[in-house]
Amino acid sequence: MGTFGYLAPEYASSGKLTDRSDVFSFGVVLLELITGRKPVDTSQPLGEESLVEWARPRLIEAIEKGDISEVVDPRLEKHYIEEEVYRMIETAASCVRHSAVKRPRMVQVVRALDTRDNLSDLSNGVKVGQSTVYNSGQYSNEIRMFRRASEDSSDLGTSNGYYTSQDYTSRELESRAFNTSRQTNL
Repeated sequence: MGTFGYLAPEYASSGKLTDRSDVFSFGVVLLELITGRKPVDTSQPLGEESLVEWARPRLIEAIEKGDISEVVDPRLEKHYIEEEVYRMIETAASCVRHSAVKRPRMVQVVRALDTRDNLSDLSNGVKVGQSTVYNSGQYSNEIRMFRRASEDSSDLGTSNGYYTSQDYTSRELESRAFNTSRQTNL
């Protein structure tokens, strides 16, 4: 709740959390998995320090053109199933819509990630790119305000904005290694 980088725009402006705020935060987690970037990277240019702000135009382009290369973490070296990553990209894009009412409900998100069915359930009547009509300058100002407030109380991570092995405990690393070897053996 209120963790910097995962804040839904409506929470940043009103302080109120809803189920759609949780969907937004989950979308940020999906973006982290897809891109390998942290939710906030202060070493990036203004307007791109937020993973969501950086990803939005790239998500739209990936969905419209079907080219996911600009969004996917290059360190994956194409060791993924493109169709599944594309589904994650479509899901993340719907989760991080600026307008809360245009975001899907979590049950729709789970269904989209769990099945190979059509993703129209996520659209809520919104076409790709339609939900980007908002004042991104205002959102960037809100991000800066929260960043200033959090800089004194937490470490925002490595300077390159990507996760490194130092960002995980040994238990998390063991779990990741186990899951990777398990998937390789399947």
